[in-house]
Amino acid sequence: MPEPERTTPDIADAASLWRTLVEHIPAVTYVAEADEEARLLYVSPQVEGLLGHPAEALLADDDLWYRCVHPDDLERVRAEERRSAREAYDFECEFRMVDAGGQVHDVWERETRVLDEDGVARRVQGIVVDVSALRQAESELRAERDRAARYLDLAGTTIVVLDPDGTILLVNRAGYELLGHAEGELEGVDWFERFVAEEHRAHGRAHHAKLLAGEADATTFESPVLLPDGSTRTVAWHSTLLCDEDGAVTGSMNAGLDVTERRAAEEQIAFLAYHDPLTGLPNRALLAEHLELSLARARREGRAVALLYLDLDDFKLVNDSLGHAAGDRLLTKVALRLQARRRDTDLLARQGGDEFLLLLSDLDPATAVESALAAAQGLVENLQTPFVVAGAEFNTGASVGVSVFGVDAHDAEALMRHADAAMYQAKADGHDEVRLYDGSRSEPLRRLSMTSRLRQAIAEDQLVLHWQPIVVPSTGELRALEALVRWEDPVRGLVLPGEFVPFAEETGLIERLGEHVVELACRQRRAWQDEGFEPSITLNLSPRELRREGLVDQIGATIAAHGIDPSCVALEITESAAMQDPERTGPALRRIAETGVRVAIDDFGAGYSSLARLIELPVEWLKIDRSFLAAAPTDPAAAAVLTAVVQLAQSLGMQAVAEGVETEAQRELLIDLECPLAQGYLLGRPMPAAQVLSGLARIPAA
Repeated sequence: MPEPERTTPDIADAASLWRTLVEHIPAVTYVAEADEEARLLYVSPQVEGLLGHPAEALLADDDLWYRCVHPDDLERVRAEERRSAREAYDFECEFRMVDAGGQVHDVWERETRVLDEDGVARRVQGIVVDVSALRQAESELRAERDRAARYLDLAGTTIVVLDPDGTILLVNRAGYELLGHAEGELEGVDWFERFVAEEHRAHGRAHHAKLLAGEADATTFESPVLLPDGSTRTVAWHSTLLCDEDGAVTGSMNAGLDVTERRAAEEQIAFLAYHDPLTGLPNRALLAEHLELSLARARREGRAVALLYLDLDDFKLVNDSLGHAAGDRLLTKVALRLQARRRDTDLLARQGGDEFLLLLSDLDPATAVESALAAAQGLVENLQTPFVVAGAEFNTGASVGVSVFGVDAHDAEALMRHADAAMYQAKADGHDEVRLYDGSRSEPLRRLSMTSRLRQAIAEDQLVLHWQPIVVPSTGELRALEALVRWEDPVRGLVLPGEFVPFAEETGLIERLGEHVVELACRQRRAWQDEGFEPSITLNLSPRELRREGLVDQIGATIAAHGIDPSCVALEITESAAMQDPERTGPALRRIAETGVRVAIDDFGAGYSSLARLIELPVEWLKIDRSFLAAAPTDPAAAAVLTAVVQLAQSLGMQAVAEGVETEAQRELLIDLECPLAQGYLLGRPMPAAQVLSGLARIPAA
């Protein structure tokens, strides 16, 4: 049965349905002529809600539509419409329209051609959508992002935002500076492909995935960052998860701090805690640790241990004739020679000055003495070949003392003490001598004699103070005078503290010696004060003095008795002494500070400070160990440590004092580093009180 023909009412129904549909969607629809004039033939009633003009008004007035287009956009819109009509392509544009009340709307228009049965476009139909709310939201989002970016740019740290795949979404200005790229170059770049070395890439991606999944052990970590020039920086990251409104993780914000120099400085400081900065050999602290381990193993396994104490003969002649720099080069050459003679299981250490220690472990008890003496003789023979330093040839011998565990010593302290005593026995017998410790020889008599003579020196006022200036390195301006004790021995002449202060500490005389030095210093400070000269002064405290009950009261009473302002006095204690027993030294130093007397840490960097402990102490000055400055002008590692300590002191509200300034190059380096204070032979040698004023006048400015 044939299908009935479509009737006119059917077409009318379809048109009605179409009109109902287009007039209820949230957009304006229209039909227009497909020519450059684009006269409207139909526009849906939604146009009144958009522009405030009814559809009839727009159909009756051909120009009203274009009068509603924002004047600044009209020329662009008309030009694009005419071109699409000429070139027969669909028109799409975003522009602004102004409604009858003057309100501006952002609109998006899409227009397509309607082809007749001959394929000719005689009509166009289009849709206009008000996108003002969308554009407002986007603008607010951009503004919020810009504000966030400005805040992030103010941060001193690098900020990198990553999506779950590791793609960079945002980098702040500090980040671009660190990463070596121009701003805007990195958005959309894969972080791990660009900045992580290939061997670490898989691990980095895995850590990022665990972080986003909440499975990472910690959100703070350090990682190497590969830069465009091939160099690597160590960055400490703190990561925070970013979530959407529903709580779903959308990425991570990573705040990074470049700690490359800090880590290098910390490693250098940690190394120097157990190594001699000049020769690179283990220092006494590391040897002491190995010695205890060797003795424990020897007791357990029935083995023997020997300690050799070596002191160079006539080394002082090198320093006196060619200077300390040449002496340092000679010590470096000596260390290399001695290293060549040791076994792989032996430990060679520099005790300090021109003294070295060699620890021989795992010896056969039956032949331990013979093995130790043979090793000592080998060291002496190895040094007999002349050294060439600064173009001059030197013959440097050595005196070696030997002590053997199980033979003359039964613990580490006795082994060290006996090796030292044996070395003095060898020195007394002549050059290039080796001696095994012999307790029956003159050591007890020597110690008794030294004790008696030192007591007499204190009683008869044979101790004197020499004063070394602490100055501003750029101007030579005096900031303090350090009191350095000397012994005017009637027999030997002027004796430096290195020869009698350690002995005083060992025998317990250090407390009387310390009290006497405080008295001498306060007496001289008062005399200067009466003459109108009022410098700050600094005094050195030994570790044993710091542990003495009544120390603070005794010092305070002496200062008060001479009518001196306590703030003009500073007490110096070595870094190792301050840190070895913090439970005892910390309270003592705080009590000292409470009296108004200032506290200084001496030889900072020679030991291994805990920064947490340092922060807790009432320290005003950090005196940087001279070894760093000695190497700094030519050694980048030493310069980095020196820089780090100066900055550390500044950050902690302390003043750094560089010790051992002997050359103009060293002083210029300190000026460049803005080190506030310095002392050394270039800036003023230790001098008697009577010479201080004239000596200060000779301190040169840079």
